[in-house]
Parts: sequence; C-alpha cells; structure tokens
Amino acid sequence: MFKTQYWPTILKMAIPIVIAMLTQTAINILDTVMVGWLDPSFAVAGQSALGFSTPLLWLFGGFLCSISIGTLAIVARRQGEGKFKLAGAALTNAVVIAVISSLIVGTLAYLFVPQIFRMLIDNDAVVAFGVPYARYRLLGVLSMVTTAAIKSFFDGTSKTYVHMVASIVMNTANIVLNYLLIFGVGPFPDMNVAGAGLASLIATYIGLAIMIGWSFFPAIRKKYRNYHPADLNGKTSWDIVRVSVPSGLANVFLMSGFLVFFKIVALLDEKASTDMVLNTSAYAGTALPHWLAQQNALLDQTLGVHAIWHSDLSVSLLSSLPPVYSSSSNLLVSILSVTFMSAMAFGTGTASLVSQSLGKKDPKLAEIYIYESAKITIIAFVALGIFTYCFPEMIVGWLSQVNSVIQVTASVLRMFSFALFILACAMVFTQALFGAGNTKFVMYVEGGLFILLIPLAYFIGITCGLGALGMWGSVIIYASALCIITFLKLRGGSWKEIKI
Repeated sequence: MFKTQYWPTILKMAIPIVIAMLTQTAINILDTVMVGWLDPSFAVAGQSALGFSTPLLWLFGGFLCSISIGTLAIVARRQGEGKFKLAGAALTNAVVIAVISSLIVGTLAYLFVPQIFRMLIDNDAVVAFGVPYARYRLLGVLSMVTTAAIKSFFDGTSKTYVHMVASIVMNTANIVLNYLLIFGVGPFPDMNVAGAGLASLIATYIGLAIMIGWSFFPAIRKKYRNYHPADLNGKTSWDIVRVSVPSGLANVFLMSGFLVFFKIVALLDEKASTDMVLNTSAYAGTALPHWLAQQNALLDQTLGVHAIWHSDLSVSLLSSLPPVYSSSSNLLVSILSVTFMSAMAFGTGTASLVSQSLGKKDPKLAEIYIYESAKITIIAFVALGIFTYCFPEMIVGWLSQVNSVIQVTASVLRMFSFALFILACAMVFTQALFGAGNTKFVMYVEGGLFILLIPLAYFIGITCGLGALGMWGSVIIYASALCIITFLKLRGGSWKEIKI
C-alpha cells in the first residue's frame, strides 16, 4: 500500500541531496572520464590508479566524514524538539572536531601513500600515476570533512538545498580546472593524472568556502546561535563522536574491503599477462615457471644499464600488459557510485525525517517515512536498472575509449542492472538506522559481511574461475544480505527507543 501523501515531504528533502551528491560524485567520474581521454598508454593505467585512490581517500576521509552521521542525528533530533540553540551548538562542536581530526589524519595519510600503493599493486605505471593523484586528494581531507559537518547541520534543519548549491558551483569549477590541468591548456602545465587530483582539491575548497559563508548568514546565526565559543563543551562533542564513530568504523570496513577487493581484481590482470606468455609458442613449456623466476631475479639485481642484456624484452612487454580488469573496476565504481550516492541521498533525507519525527515523539511517522522512501527508491532504481541492462556499452563508453575495458565493464554492469534496487534499498535502510542513532548495529553488520565478502570474491572469481563476473557477483550477495538484515532490524522496532 502506497501512502503517497508523504512523498512530497520525502522528495522535497531528498531531491536537493540527490543533486548535491550526484554533482559531488561527478568530481570522481569527471576525473575518470578525462583521464580516459588521454593516450591509451596513460589512460588505462591512469584509470586503474584512480580506482585504487578513491577507496583510499574514503578510507581516511570517509572515516572522518562519519562525523556527519552524529551531527545530523543530533541536529535533526533537536530540530524536532524545537531546541534550535542546541542544534547550533552541535554544529559548533562538529566543526572543531572536523578540523582537528582531519589535520592529523590527513597529514599521516599523505605521508604513507607510496607505501600503501606498493602494498596494493605491483604495476609501476599505476603506482606512478596513483601516488601524486592520491596525495592531492588527501590534501582535501580537511575541506571534505569540514564540509560534511556543515552539510549535516543544514540537512538536519531541512535546508538540504544549501549543499546542492555549493556542489553545483564546486563541480562546475572542477570541470574547468580538470580540462586546464590534465591537458595543459594555455599557461597551465600538462599534469595528466596528477592534474585531475589538483583540480578536485581546489574545487573542494571552493565548495567549503560556500558552505562556511552560508552558515554565517544573519538569519542562521540569530536562530541557531552557531559558532559561539561558549557552546564548546565536552558533552556535546562526546555525543557527536559517540554516535559517529561506529558509522566511521563501518566505513573503514567497507573501504578496506574494497581495497582488498581491488587487490584480488588485480590478480586477474596478472593472470591475463601470464596466460599471454603461456600462449606464446616461444615461451610455452614446463620450464617456463623456472625461467620466469630467473628472469625476475635478474631484473631485481642492481645491474644498471647492463640489466637489459640479461633479460628478454618480449616477455617483459607481455607481462606488463595494461591492467584492464583494474581499470574496469574503477569504471564500475564510478558508474555504481551514481546509484550509491543517489540512494544515500534518499537515505540521508530519510534519516533527517526519522530523527526529527523521533524528536517530536512520533515514532510511527518515522516508520512511515522509512518505508515510503524505500518504495520511491525501488521504483526509481528498477527503471534505472532497465536502462542499464539495455545500454551498458553506451554507458561505459562515456567513461572509456578502450574497447577491451568497455567489454569487460559492460558485461558486469549488465549483471548489476538486476540488483540496483537492492543496493539502493540497503542504503536507505542503513541511513535510516543512522538517523535513529543505531550506528553500532550497522557497524557490526557491515563489518561482518565484508569479512565474508573478501574470501567469497576470491573463491568465486579466482578459485572457481568466474573472473570479474564472479567477483562482482559477490558484491551483489553482500548488498542483498545487508538489505535483508537492516530491513528485519527496522521491522523489530527497537530503534524507536534510542535516546540521543
């Protein structure tokens, strides 16, 4: 049964968040698209580098951005209770926490990026492109986290349009800067992949400046009395951290899992290189493994320019094929992030409505908002799934011009088209639980499921030989389990009694 009378409220809250998150997602997608326009010798390895960099950014920045969960839950609850000054105090404490934590974590992450990349992939080209790009993006952790804190305040007070405006301006700036810095237009240097990182860095600080400026509007300051030093106190800060940290740990589980997942995907590229050598008659035979071991031992020695005389250039070229599967995975993350962020936007709007309803002592209304939002999401993402199934090559072709990458990505995307609505519902349900303050439950569920996902992906993709389809099929299994478990938790109703 549809209770469509609640849909205008949900859509009014969610649509600006959808637009904001999609334009924010477009920063990463634009990086992928424009890097894909480079010469194939840069494009494939460059897109693969972006694929490893994005989860790395969200591993550190995403953990800190979880401050938005606690801030949103508390601000929306106080908004529902009519305690506007306490909502403003929550913003003040959240911004201070965001600045201090992001400076510390961002600096450490910046320093250790080269070592982390080497742990994840052995491809020299991917590392060479990925480290500078990731370092530029990690310099933006401060803007990323502080923006998230201020955004959650506006979302919690039903002013979701504020971040939408900031995101549109930020993304427009990113488009221009990407073009100038990637390709070296006019007086700007030709920075290729690193240029995409610098462009995104500058754009995020433009967005932060808009958010800060809006929060200083006289009407906002008068109603919420935000940024008053007297409102800084340990209890409010602890409440924000207490609610936020479990969701941050859940994000760490998620992004760590994806980094390991990408590491497993990279095994497909290594296997493709080995198969190419094995299928070349000059290197076929049972002695090949021993010969390759000798080859690698010679290359690892410090022989200077003489190393070339002790190695076989042909086999070196064959074993250094472009990382098609890793590049494909980055494209899939970029494409699926549209689904992910749109669903999260509906979930964020739902979380705000849930928390406000609980602040008004109306848990029944909170429950209605959850299920009606899920219904809207299902309708929207079933339609998106149909489009995706019909035109996967066209969609992938917007992001890459390399035929081998397009074919691999399109086959996985067609499989995913049947499960987009499941992924979307899982996001709505988890965000609803966040809004109610039930962040620990989500942390346990996501952590447990990702512990299972990694061996499952390896077993299906590598052991069973199903390759990319098998690996990404395990992600669908993960999303389905998350959707079912969170739905059952919501049906149980214990979240209605949580105090914030």
